[in-house]
Amino acid sequence: MQRKTDKYREFVDHPRYGRRPNTSGLNPSPMDAGVRLHWNTTTHIEIVTQYESILGKRWPFGDFSAYTSGTKRIPNTAVLADPSKQTRATIPVTHYFDLERRCRDCKRQFIFFAEEQKHWYEELGFGLESDCVRCTECRKKQQGVGRLRERYESLFHIEEKSEQQILELADCCLQLVEQSVFSQKRLEFARMLLNKIDADSDLRQRREYIDLVRRSRPVAKASTNNPSLDSDRSSDS
Repeated sequence: MQRKTDKYREFVDHPRYGRRPNTSGLNPSPMDAGVRLHWNTTTHIEIVTQYESILGKRWPFGDFSAYTSGTKRIPNTAVLADPSKQTRATIPVTHYFDLERRCRDCKRQFIFFAEEQKHWYEELGFGLESDCVRCTECRKKQQGVGRLRERYESLFHIEEKSEQQILELADCCLQLVEQSVFSQKRLEFARMLLNKIDADSDLRQRREYIDLVRRSRPVAKASTNNPSLDSDRSSDS
């Protein structure tokens, strides 16, 4: 007997909901009376039909089927929504479905879970116009980059930096380069920061400093045996 393929085996694992659909047995159709599904859950035809039946007028926006071609709601996974907890919308949502998605960044498939949508739109206060385009791993990475950049900006604008703050700023800069947020040109700025550490400072003997020097070298000019760098001690502002 041929074994059924598990299509969700390679989906990105959600830390709370897993990688497979959460079956609820509830499968309302957007064509049913009183059912209002999120725009990211419906096809072009379903959205037009909903609009015309609710507002009593013809759809005025033309064909936008290209924007809904990726809609893949998973049957029997719906959960009830509470429209009173949603931010104000022209058409409130009555149900959420688990949705198959492909991450914008890593291109892997993942599920945007109905329970997760309920949390987004009813507890966190996200507007119904918002949508999930990244898997949890890439969202976490993006959030980490955001915090890193905030720290970088905070340190950058300190006029009189301590040596420890200079090291931390150099580390933030290198991490942002390594994550392709900054271009390779910012390595020069990191090297300049490291050269600001006094030549007699104990920090130059620490593993942290030596590691930062090593990470700043890929596009650096020929280095010496000393872990110090050759770039100018110019201002960082």
